Amino acid sequence: MESFITDFLKVYNNLVDAYNAKILETINDKYRIIDRAMIASYLYIKMLDKLNLRSPKTDASLINYLMKQVIYGETGNLSLDITDTVAKKSFKEVSDKLIAEKFSYLNRILTNLKYNYQQNPIETEELFTILERIAEYFLMQKLALHGNREAKNYCETLKDKLLELKSPSSSKISEEINQIIDSIANNELICNEYANLVDVALNLKDVYRYSNLISVINENVLFHQYVIAIMSIIFGEYLNLVNGENIDIASLVYKALFHDFPEYKGNEIVTQIRNYNEDTIKMFKMIESADELDLKAKLGDSIFDIIVHFGDEKEGYISELLDKMIAIIKIWFEVEFLSNSTYIKVTSTIYQSRFKRFGDMDRLEGINNKDFLINLLRTCYIVIKNNLMNKNPEIFSMYFTDAEKRKFEAELKLLREEKDAFLA
Repeated sequence: MESFITDFLKVYNNLVDAYNAKILETINDKYRIIDRAMIASYLYIKMLDKLNLRSPKTDASLINYLMKQVIYGETGNLSLDITDTVAKKSFKEVSDKLIAEKFSYLNRILTNLKYNYQQNPIETEELFTILERIAEYFLMQKLALHGNREAKNYCETLKDKLLELKSPSSSKISEEINQIIDSIANNELICNEYANLVDVALNLKDVYRYSNLISVINENVLFHQYVIAIMSIIFGEYLNLVNGENIDIASLVYKALFHDFPEYKGNEIVTQIRNYNEDTIKMFKMIESADELDLKAKLGDSIFDIIVHFGDEKEGYISELLDKMIAIIKIWFEVEFLSNSTYIKVTSTIYQSRFKRFGDMDRLEGINNKDFLINLLRTCYIVIKNNLMNKNPEIFSMYFTDAEKRKFEAELKLLREEKDAFLA
């Protein structure tokens, strides 16, 4: 089991590397390739939803597109403006081979989990290229609103470039793309349904997790959702191919991409505050209900429904499990990889009670190997808490007494000996 935890840690490290790949560095220092990919993905999902065109083929294209972004941590930005047809074809051939080679390179150090990247069809790649241009406009517009004059000027240049991408095709997707481009060119995006969705996503880009800690890698919610999406793809494929499960990976990915959208107003409410007493529980339910009504109006019924039913069925169980696992793997990453000892204090907040909901076996209907999932989560908790406690005894003693340490050790000993104690 520990090899799985190490695999997750290595994949998380790959994703942090990917998020470091920047674009348009002469204009900004906040815009990352992953940001653009996430906005393009949301535009893609909204378009398919509006036109009722979602299918297994379109889901596969989205999964492959998201996976491709991982490789930018190894190559840097491969999105070049090449107008010459011959040069463009040659560049695509080279970059496709390079991406495949780099995924093989990343896989060499993984024991159980693997990146199974598939190249998208040409027509899908062209669609995502256009959506990336539109996403770029939204990102630059947000920077311009924050006072970046270079970004404001670049927005006007982008409008001209987008007009050149309009298609004469009469397909539903081409017509929809043309309408989006026209709305951008005519400054009609304020009440546009695409703009509403992107506005929420861009807000999440400015909502930071672990805000009570000094982080080496500041993780915003938009990036967190990308992390969970990639982990869902990789882990879902493992469960299906190796464990013989029948997991709907596309459902996992959609849940991952939208699961933290309710935090778009910056309301990442600390669990200890929310559940402090009956009054605080009631109060925050009222706040969240009001926020949910606003969110539903922005997103539309079908996308909002994904959020509401995030935890439903076996895919919801796995989604929540990954969300909790990656949260504590982030803590381990800061301490183990980056020597950020301030995260040691989080040992006291990784409460065993946070995992009690995973004892609800009703949602595990249809899962063949239930014990595997429970043991994986339990092992993750044990390994990471043990590492935090023993990484730096001097730092640990600044936050905890000897008596508290003995209590933690007793808890871990019990969990190693009795798996049922984990969910008790």
